[in-house]
Amino acid sequence: MAGATFGQGPEIKEFAQEWFDLLSRHDPVGTLLPLVADEGLEMAFPERTLRSHDDFRDWYTVVGEAFADQTHTLESFDSREQDGLVDIELVVVWAAQHLADDAFRVFRVEQSWQLRRDAGTGALRILRYRVGALTPVGDAG
Repeated sequence: MAGATFGQGPEIKEFAQEWFDLLSRHDPVGTLLPLVADEGLEMAFPERTLRSHDDFRDWYTVVGEAFADQTHTLESFDSREQDGLVDIELVVVWAAQHLADDAFRVFRVEQSWQLRRDAGTGALRILRYRVGALTPVGDAG
């Protein structure tokens, strides 16, 4: 494929790691929004699909109220960039305490993302984000 680069570009992998670090710390939503496209956004989670910054704000509030002590550990990562778009396939291990029943759960989660590079600044933003298979790893206590 002409013009495509494959593998694990450090900038792209660092973007994904930073995203998961922000989620794990449950940083303020305003810290995450610059990493998410507002126009053309499609973030497909098991519970709903987000299509705007407003949708993301709502989802982030609900998740923050439902889970505590979250961690996201990047287990595998591959990316390909072409024409200002970056396609990513990754697996993350997500662990969290579900506040409704106080259970601590761990899942291996397959995800596929598409990032768009800002034409002016080169900044990466999430355009598509799909959560695939969630495989229970087991209860951690």
